[in-house]
Amino acid sequence: MVALTHFGGHADVLCVPTEQVFPIPDEMSFEEAAALPVNYLTAYHMLFRVACVRPGERVLVHMAAGGVGIAVLQLCRTVEGVVVFGTASAGKHEMLRAEGCAHPIDYRAVDYAAEVRRLTGDGVDVVLDPLGGHDWRKGLKLLRPCGRLVAFGFANLASGPRRRPVHVLSQAAGIPLLTPLQLMNHNRTVSGVNIGRLWGQIAILREEFQAVLTLWDAGRIKPRIDGVYPFTEAAAAHQRILERQNVGKIVLTP
Repeated sequence: MVALTHFGGHADVLCVPTEQVFPIPDEMSFEEAAALPVNYLTAYHMLFRVACVRPGERVLVHMAAGGVGIAVLQLCRTVEGVVVFGTASAGKHEMLRAEGCAHPIDYRAVDYAAEVRRLTGDGVDVVLDPLGGHDWRKGLKLLRPCGRLVAFGFANLASGPRRRPVHVLSQAAGIPLLTPLQLMNHNRTVSGVNIGRLWGQIAILREEFQAVLTLWDAGRIKPRIDGVYPFTEAAAAHQRILERQNVGKIVLTP
């Protein structure tokens, strides 16, 4: 069985309500099942419930080589004509293209906002941003009329093994101050997604995860596993994510 769980998933025994449990298809491996709930549920919820992505639109996703990023790329392939721009280090670009990213952008080498404008002329329709701070401000400026910015993390707060107060204050100062009047005048939408705060709406999550399983069954999505670590090496697994070395999902096994 595969289960949706709020916290406590780093365990070899878990007790959850039955409505949060789904049978693992016979053809699906344990590792694939473990890679689905958080990443693909987050990506599906952002794209199809919050951003309501439409055929022919342009989508920019940051950290495109991570677990959620790859899920976004695969799910965008299920919508006709969607063009995806993804930020990631240069060594991950070949994989991003294979997953359907039309325009991988090396954020370390170029200003991604300037590159998106160069490629598009007038920006994108959807920005999916787990970075936060100054990048939320840049993302807003990249939106075309009727564009949607979806914030789903604040990775910019983590600048290394220790949190630096000056860095945190700088990123906090970069958060755009918005009013309904501003959004109305620019015809933009800003939304926030935190799946961990939706456990009171399990019917929504169950419906969306069932849709994810249906897409897997049809062969339209497939989790990319970066590495499988035993619980005894959980610290190394988290360090790999923190250093942004992973390409796809990190899975812990008891």
